[in-house]
Amino acid sequence: MTSDTPAQRITLRTQDFCELQEASTGWDQDYVQLSPGQFSGSLEMVQVGTTQIGRECWGRKIRYRGAAPPGTFGFALALEQAGPANWVGRSIDLDTVIVQAPGREADLVSPENWDALVFSVPKDDVETLTSEYSGEDTFSGALHGAISLNQDVATNLRQLGRAFLHYSSAGSDNRAKDVAAQAQQLVTTLLWDLTIAHDTAEFFAEPAKHAVIVDQATELALSDSGVRLAEICAQLGVSLRTLHYAFQDVTGMSPATWLRRIRLNQVHKTLQRSRPGDVLIRAAAKQCGYRHFSHFSEQYQRLFGTMPSQTLHSSKAAD
Repeated sequence: MTSDTPAQRITLRTQDFCELQEASTGWDQDYVQLSPGQFSGSLEMVQVGTTQIGRECWGRKIRYRGAAPPGTFGFALALEQAGPANWVGRSIDLDTVIVQAPGREADLVSPENWDALVFSVPKDDVETLTSEYSGEDTFSGALHGAISLNQDVATNLRQLGRAFLHYSSAGSDNRAKDVAAQAQQLVTTLLWDLTIAHDTAEFFAEPAKHAVIVDQATELALSDSGVRLAEICAQLGVSLRTLHYAFQDVTGMSPATWLRRIRLNQVHKTLQRSRPGDVLIRAAAKQCGYRHFSHFSEQYQRLFGTMPSQTLHSSKAAD
Protein backbone atom coordinates (compact mmCIF):
# COMPACT_ATOMS: atom_id res chain seq x y z
CA MET A 1 0.00 0.00 0.00
CA THR A 2 1.50 3.32 -1.05
CA SER A 3 0.50 6.89 -0.33
CA ASP A 4 -0.50 7.58 -3.93
CA THR A 5 -2.58 4.40 -4.38
CA PRO A 6 -6.08 5.42 -5.55
CA ALA A 7 -8.93 4.06 -3.47
CA GLN A 8 -11.79 2.11 -5.01
CA ARG A 9 -15.13 2.10 -3.25
CA ILE A 10 -18.14 -0.24 -3.22
CA THR A 11 -21.44 0.65 -1.57
CA LEU A 12 -24.52 -1.55 -1.61
CA ARG A 13 -27.87 -1.75 0.11
CA THR A 14 -29.92 -4.80 -0.72
CA GLN A 15 -32.73 -7.11 0.31
CA ASP A 16 -31.01 -10.04 -1.38
CA PHE A 17 -28.43 -11.83 0.76
CA CYS A 18 -27.06 -13.60 -2.34
CA GLU A 19 -26.34 -10.20 -3.92
CA LEU A 20 -24.51 -9.13 -0.77
CA GLN A 21 -22.57 -12.41 -0.82
CA GLU A 22 -21.24 -11.61 -4.30
CA ALA A 23 -20.43 -7.95 -3.71
CA SER A 24 -17.07 -8.18 -1.90
CA THR A 25 -14.27 -8.23 -4.48
CA GLY A 26 -12.16 -11.38 -4.40
CA TRP A 27 -13.94 -13.09 -1.49
CA ASP A 28 -15.22 -16.64 -1.99
CA GLN A 29 -18.35 -16.70 0.18
CA ASP A 30 -21.60 -18.52 0.78
CA TYR A 31 -24.42 -17.01 2.85
CA VAL A 32 -27.39 -18.96 4.20
CA GLN A 33 -30.36 -17.14 5.75
CA LEU A 34 -31.38 -18.76 9.05
CA SER A 35 -33.97 -16.48 10.64
CA PRO A 36 -37.42 -15.76 9.15
CA GLY A 37 -38.33 -12.52 7.40
CA GLN A 38 -37.26 -10.26 4.56
CA PHE A 39 -33.49 -9.86 4.52
CA SER A 40 -31.84 -6.45 4.54
CA GLY A 41 -28.14 -5.79 4.39
CA SER A 42 -25.44 -3.37 3.30
CA LEU A 43 -21.80 -3.22 2.35
CA GLU A 44 -19.38 -0.30 2.41
CA MET A 45 -15.96 -1.37 1.14
CA VAL A 46 -12.83 0.67 0.40
CA GLN A 47 -9.92 -0.93 -1.43
CA VAL A 48 -6.47 0.69 -1.41
CA GLY A 49 -4.09 -1.40 -3.47
CA THR A 50 -4.71 -4.98 -2.35
CA THR A 51 -5.94 -4.00 1.11
CA GLN A 52 -9.68 -3.86 1.79
CA ILE A 53 -11.40 -2.15 4.73
CA GLY A 54 -15.15 -2.16 5.01
CA ARG A 55 -18.32 -2.45 7.00
CA GLU A 56 -20.91 -5.15 6.43
CA CYS A 57 -24.36 -5.39 8.00
CA TRP A 58 -26.83 -8.27 8.00
CA GLY A 59 -30.44 -7.80 9.10
CA ARG A 60 -31.06 -11.52 9.62
CA LYS A 61 -29.26 -14.43 11.20
CA ILE A 62 -26.80 -15.72 8.59
CA ARG A 63 -24.41 -18.62 8.30
CA TYR A 64 -21.28 -17.37 6.57
CA ARG A 65 -18.78 -19.78 5.07
CA GLY A 66 -15.97 -18.75 2.80
CA ALA A 67 -12.42 -17.56 2.31
CA ALA A 68 -10.71 -14.18 2.09
CA PRO A 69 -9.20 -13.08 -1.25
CA PRO A 70 -6.22 -15.27 -2.26
CA GLY A 71 -2.99 -14.40 -0.49
CA THR A 72 -4.65 -12.31 2.23
CA PHE A 73 -5.66 -12.56 5.86
CA GLY A 74 -9.27 -11.70 6.66
CA PHE A 75 -10.22 -9.97 9.92
CA ALA A 76 -13.58 -8.99 11.42
CA LEU A 77 -14.54 -7.01 14.53
CA ALA A 78 -18.16 -6.41 15.44
CA LEU A 79 -19.29 -2.79 15.69
CA GLU A 80 -22.52 -3.91 17.31
CA GLN A 81 -23.63 -7.39 18.24
CA ALA A 82 -27.21 -8.04 19.34
CA GLY A 83 -26.96 -11.57 20.67
CA PRO A 84 -24.34 -14.31 20.54
CA ALA A 85 -22.26 -15.15 17.49
CA ASN A 86 -20.58 -18.50 16.95
CA TRP A 87 -17.20 -19.01 15.27
CA VAL A 88 -16.21 -22.61 14.46
CA GLY A 89 -18.39 -23.82 17.32
CA ARG A 90 -17.35 -21.34 19.99
CA SER A 91 -19.21 -18.30 21.23
CA ILE A 92 -17.54 -14.98 20.47
CA ASP A 93 -18.33 -11.63 22.01
CA LEU A 94 -18.29 -8.00 20.93
CA ASP A 95 -14.56 -7.53 21.53
CA THR A 96 -13.35 -10.63 19.68
CA VAL A 97 -11.46 -10.27 16.40
CA ILE A 98 -11.93 -13.11 13.93
CA VAL A 99 -8.68 -14.02 12.15
CA GLN A 100 -9.09 -15.87 8.85
CA ALA A 101 -5.84 -17.24 7.44
CA PRO A 102 -5.09 -17.31 3.70
CA GLY A 103 -6.81 -20.23 2.04
CA ARG A 104 -8.64 -21.28 5.23
CA GLU A 105 -12.42 -21.44 5.28
CA ALA A 106 -14.43 -19.56 7.88
CA ASP A 107 -17.63 -20.79 9.50
CA LEU A 108 -19.64 -18.12 11.32
CA VAL A 109 -23.21 -18.22 12.61
CA SER A 110 -24.17 -14.62 13.22
CA PRO A 111 -26.70 -13.10 15.62
CA GLU A 112 -29.97 -11.74 14.26
CA ASN A 113 -28.25 -8.44 13.46
CA TRP A 114 -24.56 -8.37 12.50
CA ASP A 115 -22.66 -5.13 11.96
CA ALA A 116 -18.90 -5.47 11.63
CA LEU A 117 -15.66 -3.98 10.39
CA VAL A 118 -14.00 -6.32 7.90
CA PHE A 119 -10.45 -6.31 6.60
CA SER A 120 -8.50 -8.12 3.90
CA VAL A 121 -4.75 -7.57 4.27
CA PRO A 122 -1.98 -9.14 2.15
CA LYS A 123 -0.22 -12.02 3.90
CA ASP A 124 3.23 -10.48 3.44
CA ASP A 125 2.14 -7.21 5.06
CA VAL A 126 0.62 -9.03 8.04
CA GLU A 127 3.65 -11.23 8.64
CA THR A 128 6.16 -8.40 8.16
CA LEU A 129 4.44 -6.01 10.58
CA THR A 130 3.63 -8.55 13.28
CA SER A 131 7.21 -9.88 13.14
CA GLU A 132 8.52 -6.33 13.62
CA TYR A 133 6.21 -5.80 16.60
CA SER A 134 6.85 -9.09 18.35
CA GLY A 135 10.34 -10.06 17.22
CA GLU A 136 8.98 -13.41 16.05
CA ASP A 137 6.72 -14.80 13.33
CA THR A 138 3.48 -14.28 15.25
CA PHE A 139 1.20 -14.84 12.27
CA SER A 140 3.28 -17.38 10.39
CA GLY A 141 1.91 -20.89 9.99
CA ALA A 142 -1.45 -19.60 8.74
CA LEU A 143 -2.79 -18.51 12.13
CA HIS A 144 -6.57 -18.98 12.01
CA GLY A 145 -9.03 -18.41 14.83
CA ALA A 146 -10.16 -15.61 17.11
CA ILE A 147 -8.48 -13.27 19.58
CA SER A 148 -10.23 -11.39 22.41
CA LEU A 149 -9.16 -7.79 22.85
CA ASN A 150 -9.30 -5.53 25.87
CA GLN A 151 -12.57 -3.57 25.78
CA ASP A 152 -10.85 -0.18 25.50
CA VAL A 153 -8.60 -1.43 22.71
CA ALA A 154 -11.55 -2.82 20.76
CA THR A 155 -13.51 0.40 21.26
CA ASN A 156 -10.60 2.44 19.89
CA LEU A 157 -10.40 0.20 16.81
CA ARG A 158 -14.11 0.69 16.16
CA GLN A 159 -13.74 4.46 16.39
CA LEU A 160 -10.79 4.43 13.98
CA GLY A 161 -12.70 2.19 11.56
CA ARG A 162 -15.78 4.39 11.55
CA ALA A 163 -13.66 7.52 11.12
CA PHE A 164 -11.80 6.01 8.17
CA LEU A 165 -14.97 4.94 6.36
CA HIS A 166 -16.57 8.35 6.97
CA TYR A 167 -13.50 10.18 5.68
CA SER A 168 -13.12 7.98 2.61
CA SER A 169 -16.80 8.39 1.69
CA ALA A 170 -16.16 12.08 1.02
CA GLY A 171 -12.92 11.35 -0.80
CA SER A 172 -11.82 12.73 -4.14
CA ASP A 173 -8.72 12.38 -6.28
CA ASN A 174 -6.85 15.02 -4.33
CA ARG A 175 -7.51 13.15 -1.07
CA ALA A 176 -6.18 9.78 -2.30
CA LYS A 177 -2.95 10.13 -0.33
CA ASP A 178 -4.81 10.90 2.88
CA VAL A 179 -7.19 7.96 2.42
CA ALA A 180 -4.25 5.60 1.78
CA ALA A 181 -2.40 6.96 4.80
CA GLN A 182 -5.43 6.50 7.05
CA ALA A 183 -5.93 2.97 5.73
CA GLN A 184 -2.30 2.17 6.55
CA GLN A 185 -2.68 3.62 10.03
CA LEU A 186 -5.81 1.58 10.70
CA VAL A 187 -4.24 -1.68 9.52
CA THR A 188 -1.09 -0.96 11.51
CA THR A 189 -3.15 -0.34 14.67
CA LEU A 190 -5.17 -3.52 14.13
CA LEU A 191 -2.06 -5.68 13.73
CA TRP A 192 -0.32 -4.04 16.69
CA ASP A 193 -3.34 -4.71 18.91
CA LEU A 194 -3.58 -8.33 17.75
CA THR A 195 0.15 -8.90 18.28
CA ILE A 196 -0.05 -7.58 21.85
CA ALA A 197 -3.21 -9.57 22.61
CA HIS A 198 -1.95 -12.77 21.04
CA ASP A 199 0.35 -13.63 23.96
CA THR A 200 -2.13 -12.83 26.72
CA ALA A 201 -5.66 -13.44 25.39
CA GLU A 202 -7.46 -16.74 25.01
CA PHE A 203 -6.91 -17.98 21.48
CA PHE A 204 -8.63 -20.81 19.70
CA ALA A 205 -8.20 -21.99 16.15
CA GLU A 206 -9.60 -25.46 15.55
CA PRO A 207 -13.34 -26.20 15.29
CA ALA A 208 -14.99 -27.32 18.50
CA LYS A 209 -16.36 -30.87 18.68
CA HIS A 210 -19.96 -29.65 18.44
CA ALA A 211 -19.13 -27.62 15.31
CA VAL A 212 -17.71 -30.75 13.66
CA ILE A 213 -20.92 -32.66 14.47
CA VAL A 214 -23.09 -29.89 13.00
CA ASP A 215 -20.96 -29.68 9.88
CA GLN A 216 -20.96 -33.43 9.29
CA ALA A 217 -24.72 -33.72 9.94
CA THR A 218 -25.41 -30.86 7.53
CA GLU A 219 -23.33 -32.48 4.80
CA LEU A 220 -25.20 -35.77 5.26
CA ALA A 221 -28.57 -34.01 5.09
CA LEU A 222 -27.61 -32.12 1.93
CA SER A 223 -26.32 -35.24 0.20
CA ASP A 224 -29.49 -37.22 1.02
CA SER A 225 -32.70 -35.20 1.34
CA GLY A 226 -34.54 -38.21 2.80
CA VAL A 227 -32.11 -38.97 5.61
CA ARG A 228 -33.63 -38.94 9.10
CA LEU A 229 -32.09 -37.68 12.32
CA ALA A 230 -31.78 -41.22 13.70
CA GLU A 231 -29.85 -42.23 10.58
CA ILE A 232 -27.58 -39.18 10.91
CA CYS A 233 -26.86 -40.13 14.52
CA ALA A 234 -26.04 -43.70 13.49
CA GLN A 235 -23.64 -42.56 10.77
CA LEU A 236 -21.91 -40.08 13.07
CA GLY A 237 -21.83 -42.43 16.04
CA VAL A 238 -23.59 -39.99 18.41
CA SER A 239 -26.80 -40.10 20.41
CA LEU A 240 -29.85 -38.02 19.50
CA ARG A 241 -29.32 -36.05 22.71
CA THR A 242 -25.73 -35.24 21.72
CA LEU A 243 -26.92 -34.16 18.27
CA HIS A 244 -29.48 -31.78 19.81
CA TYR A 245 -26.92 -30.34 22.25
CA ALA A 246 -24.47 -29.76 19.41
CA PHE A 247 -27.00 -27.90 17.26
CA GLN A 248 -28.30 -25.79 20.15
CA ASP A 249 -24.75 -24.86 21.14
CA VAL A 250 -23.55 -23.91 17.66
CA THR A 251 -26.69 -22.72 15.85
CA GLY A 252 -29.17 -21.84 18.60
CA MET A 253 -31.83 -24.06 17.04
CA SER A 254 -32.86 -27.68 16.81
CA PRO A 255 -31.34 -30.01 14.21
CA ALA A 256 -34.69 -30.30 12.41
CA THR A 257 -35.12 -26.52 12.15
CA TRP A 258 -31.53 -25.95 11.02
CA LEU A 259 -31.62 -28.67 8.35
CA ARG A 260 -35.01 -27.53 7.06
CA ARG A 261 -33.74 -23.97 6.61
CA ILE A 262 -30.52 -25.16 4.97
CA ARG A 263 -32.62 -27.10 2.45
CA LEU A 264 -34.91 -24.13 1.85
CA ASN A 265 -31.82 -22.08 1.04
CA GLN A 266 -30.84 -24.72 -1.50
CA VAL A 267 -34.17 -24.21 -3.29
CA HIS A 268 -33.86 -20.44 -3.00
CA LYS A 269 -30.47 -20.41 -4.71
CA THR A 270 -31.64 -22.85 -7.38
CA LEU A 271 -34.54 -20.54 -8.21
CA GLN A 272 -32.30 -17.48 -8.25
CA ARG A 273 -30.00 -19.11 -10.79
CA SER A 274 -32.84 -20.25 -13.08
CA ARG A 275 -34.95 -18.69 -15.77
CA PRO A 276 -38.73 -19.07 -15.51
CA GLY A 277 -39.47 -22.36 -17.23
CA ASP A 278 -35.95 -23.73 -16.75
CA VAL A 279 -36.86 -25.29 -13.42
CA LEU A 280 -40.12 -26.44 -11.95
CA ILE A 281 -40.56 -25.20 -8.40
CA ARG A 282 -42.23 -28.44 -7.36
CA ALA A 283 -39.29 -30.44 -8.72
CA ALA A 284 -36.78 -28.25 -6.86
CA ALA A 285 -38.76 -28.62 -3.65
CA LYS A 286 -39.04 -32.39 -4.06
CA GLN A 287 -35.33 -32.70 -4.73
CA CYS A 288 -34.68 -31.04 -1.35
CA GLY A 289 -36.97 -33.45 0.48
CA TYR A 290 -40.37 -31.71 0.42
CA ARG A 291 -43.24 -34.06 -0.42
CA HIS A 292 -46.11 -31.62 0.09
CA PHE A 293 -45.92 -28.49 -2.05
CA SER A 294 -48.30 -26.41 0.08
CA HIS A 295 -46.18 -27.11 3.15
CA PHE A 296 -43.02 -26.16 1.24
CA SER A 297 -44.52 -22.88 -0.06
CA GLU A 298 -45.67 -21.88 3.42
CA GLN A 299 -42.26 -22.53 4.98
CA TYR A 300 -40.44 -20.82 2.10
CA GLN A 301 -42.52 -17.66 2.42
CA ARG A 302 -42.09 -17.64 6.19
CA LEU A 303 -38.29 -17.83 5.92
CA PHE A 304 -37.64 -15.46 3.00
CA GLY A 305 -40.68 -13.18 3.13
CA THR A 306 -41.59 -13.99 -0.48
CA MET A 307 -43.17 -16.78 -2.50
CA PRO A 308 -40.92 -19.17 -4.46
CA SER A 309 -42.56 -18.05 -7.72
CA GLN A 310 -41.58 -14.45 -6.95
CA THR A 311 -37.95 -15.50 -6.40
CA LEU A 312 -37.94 -17.33 -9.72
CA HIS A 313 -39.44 -14.47 -11.71
CA SER A 314 -37.13 -11.90 -10.16
CA SER A 315 -34.01 -14.03 -10.63
CA LYS A 316 -30.91 -12.52 -12.25
CA ALA A 317 -31.10 -15.22 -14.92
CA ALA A 318 -34.50 -13.83 -15.94
CA ASP A 319 -33.01 -10.41 -16.76
